[in-house]
Amino acid sequence: MLDFARLAAQIADFATYRVEEDRAQAGRRERALGALADCAPTWEALAERAEGETGGPLRAIPRSQPDGCHGCGPRPATVTVVATDGSQIFPDRHVDPACYLLNIGRVAFHYGTLDPPLIQAEPTLRYRQQDLAELAEDDSDASPLDVTSEVVSALRDELELRWLFETAAEEQRSGRDIVAMADGTLIRWMLRGMKNRRLEATLLSRYVAELDRFKEAGIPVCSYVSRPGNAEVVNLLRLHLGEPDWEPGPNSIRGVHDRHLFEAHLEPGERSAVFLSRSEVLKAYGDHRIVAFYVHGGTEVGRVEMPEWVADLPGGLDLVQSVVLDQCEKGGGYPIILQEAHERAVVRARETEVFYRILARQARGAGAAAPTYSGKAASKRAPRV
Repeated sequence: MLDFARLAAQIADFATYRVEEDRAQAGRRERALGALADCAPTWEALAERAEGETGGPLRAIPRSQPDGCHGCGPRPATVTVVATDGSQIFPDRHVDPACYLLNIGRVAFHYGTLDPPLIQAEPTLRYRQQDLAELAEDDSDASPLDVTSEVVSALRDELELRWLFETAAEEQRSGRDIVAMADGTLIRWMLRGMKNRRLEATLLSRYVAELDRFKEAGIPVCSYVSRPGNAEVVNLLRLHLGEPDWEPGPNSIRGVHDRHLFEAHLEPGERSAVFLSRSEVLKAYGDHRIVAFYVHGGTEVGRVEMPEWVADLPGGLDLVQSVVLDQCEKGGGYPIILQEAHERAVVRARETEVFYRILARQARGAGAAAPTYSGKAASKRAPRV
């Protein structure tokens, strides 16, 4: 139980801190805006310099003048938009035998037509004993029983992308534009935290294989990141200003996020220039180098990522931008189709409890032992105080 009376003084201190930090952040943002304008005439030399830098913070590589502001035409009158989002019940070490569930929400909207929408979920139950067998094949360092939350998250991301392609392929109509939209980043940087490099490589190759299917079918795929925390463009500006990488001085613009910069630079409906990511994990992406732009959707600046080949499609950038803006408008600031996909995917706490009760009932009905709980888990299900 939270004691708000004892917390009151700390909350007041935090409010004072926020006033001071907001003032300092405004100054950093103004200096960043000045650097964005100042580097524009020599942006190609800056991009070349950034590509040659190693060992510093992650820096974006602009594909055009970095201070550009780009509008677009209206969304195509008829267009199909598809999206997926995923949720899961992680393996619980307090429940035996262990299993986990992946739930993918998939949605398709056909605008300007009478085609009915597709709105459904695809649940998949998996068990520790079966799941990592193919991932761990010929690899003595990976155990088929070692299903961590990181691995489950990676498998969920892969399944989201797989269902995104399957949905796009099912719902695509001849002669009609289509855009496939994922939630969050397409850059699997989180896999770099795995201790098993061989497993990491396998998971990455499987994810890239899903991107291959989009390219082969010519289906534009992108993702939308709400309130992005990236600072690659700001780090590029820090390079332009000659700031030290890791020991910023009092006038440093470190601490400004890219979204802060473009919130002040873009008008609603505009996007930024396109920037190439130099994330280390993209070395395994083959033909799918990831680029991104920032777009002002009216209530927030979001980050839109896509493989570089999507940005190079004739009219590809305008199509993606117009669809994202239309989706944000319909969703009150966040793409409506991603909201629907999330609602179909999310597994709430109550549903998790029901899931385990059904497992127990089915196990007993089949003559197997019902799942057992640790003392801690049992105490939470039947509190005595």
